[in-house]
Amino acid sequence: MRPAYGSHAEPAVVLISPCRHPRHMETTSGDNHQYSWLGEVLPGPGSRILDAGCGRGELAAELARRGHGVTAIDVSEAAVAASRASGVPALRADLADYYDDEPFDAVVMSLSLHHMHPLETVLDRASALLGPDGVLVLDEFAWDWANAAAATWFYDAASLLAAAGLADFPREAGRDPVTRWREAHEDHATGAAMLAAVTERFEMADVRREPYLSRYIGGKLTNGDTELVNELWRIERERIASGTLPPTGLRLTARRM
Repeated sequence: MRPAYGSHAEPAVVLISPCRHPRHMETTSGDNHQYSWLGEVLPGPGSRILDAGCGRGELAAELARRGHGVTAIDVSEAAVAASRASGVPALRADLADYYDDEPFDAVVMSLSLHHMHPLETVLDRASALLGPDGVLVLDEFAWDWANAAAATWFYDAASLLAAAGLADFPREAGRDPVTRWREAHEDHATGAAMLAAVTERFEMADVRREPYLSRYIGGKLTNGDTELVNELWRIERERIASGTLPPTGLRLTARRM
């Protein structure tokens, strides 16, 4: 059950300067093009942005470096502590009941919405926090879009890296990859559910299906090997282009109705 705490416990903290240790969100590589994509879809510098589910604060720091005023929140006490330790003054808060006196120009959720329940409550709150021309920006993982080929590729690649001492990843030889994948993610919201909930509340502007498995593995690497993640990303992208792997990343932008 999600802890019920919101913005009333302490005042909102707005990040106005970049973190001293900017690292990419959930991976050591920028080759999933998250930052360049955000540069295309976010309002210009000076915009008020809510980073909902900020994690360790890497994305909030990068957005601040680009000139945005960023409020970073996360429901996890550990994530907020890590974010603050890196220089991002994050706030421990639940998006479902978060309140701010001024509307935001954008609400960004990077790999966080699939952890939030119920989706309807969270997205209703995101809509209420946006100004009239505000934009919802989701960079997400749709685990239900993975098929047997995707699960097998993911666990084979991760196991090889773990065997080489390059990744912090459990090796479970002999287990069916599809069953393992489903059990690992069945408590996450599906891509289908996220799309349906957003469509009911927002006017879709753009929806893209992107590589994600290499980004997932990159977050487990123990040595921050950017070149290795880049190579995984290249292979995944080529497999998607050839039709042998499905894209499991979801990127969308939507506006208030």
